[in-house]
Amino acid sequence: MSRFSGRSWLQDRPLAVQLWAVLSLWTLLAAGAGLIYARIFLVPGLTLDPEQGRGLLSLLLMLLIANLFIAKLAAQRVAEPFELLAGNLARIRGKNWEEKIVQVRRKDEIGQIINTLSQIQRNVVEINEDEELFYQTVSHGLKTPIMVIQNCCAAYYDGIYGDEAIDIIMKESLSLEKSVRKLLYVSSFDHMLGHRADFRPVRLAELSAECCKRFLGNEKGIRLTAAVPEDFVVQGNAASLQTVFDNIVENALRYAVSYIRIWAEADPAGYLISFENDGRQIPRQVMDLLFEKFFKGADGNFGLGLYIARKIVTFHRGEIWAENHPQGVRFRVLLKQS
Repeated sequence: MSRFSGRSWLQDRPLAVQLWAVLSLWTLLAAGAGLIYARIFLVPGLTLDPEQGRGLLSLLLMLLIANLFIAKLAAQRVAEPFELLAGNLARIRGKNWEEKIVQVRRKDEIGQIINTLSQIQRNVVEINEDEELFYQTVSHGLKTPIMVIQNCCAAYYDGIYGDEAIDIIMKESLSLEKSVRKLLYVSSFDHMLGHRADFRPVRLAELSAECCKRFLGNEKGIRLTAAVPEDFVVQGNAASLQTVFDNIVENALRYAVSYIRIWAEADPAGYLISFENDGRQIPRQVMDLLFEKFFKGADGNFGLGLYIARKIVTFHRGEIWAENHPQGVRFRVLLKQS
């Protein structure tokens, strides 16, 4: 049995009744204690005649009536924001995002609770928008290569395509695999990165060399070169930082004309790694959106590569940005030295 069950009869009553009962109880206790104190210490042997008794009862009755008004005012003061709070919670429960959460100006604990709900609503709206965008992007991004594969298989059976159908299917399946891998990476991002306590020394030269090796045989014939000093070492998660290098280069391959160049230089804040290509310059209005989730350029796929890169760099307490140069585009990554 709950320790509050003995007061359940009172808790089921309106708040004004509860406050009046509590105030009246304390009033009676205070009056009784005052009389006992006066009879024992102030006027020993004190007795009350009938007229004095009636006066005392009248005083107590007035105090109880006064308590009733005080209880109603206090209940109104407390109950009004809680009614507002209940309405706000009902909006959240009903997923009514169009109607904004009502806020209050009061700075006490009740006001903080009510106003916090407004932030919760904004966060939930953003999550819902991200989920909707996620489903739309996944639906479109996965549906396209699957449809191409199905069409190639049908064309192969009908004799329209020969062995070239196998090449198309392989290309689309590899693209599909990359997309699924990125989606899985985003969904398990925190788990895959681990904790900063798990950081180990990572040589930037090894990351750049591995990146060049992976994309050396790209189908566009883009030339990849790297010039990163061997003694440039940072603390971090090697696999995640390799993902940063790979994602930036993979993105650059879609737009580069003839080359991608990687180099690093010492900076007062750490090591500055640059990824330069001779592709078309990025419009100013697009520059601020490059690292947003699901933002895709003209030749983009899922819009997750640069988003993942930014998340990893931020986790390593670094910075990442893009800038135009006279011959093309540079992506910059600033990481702290070991």
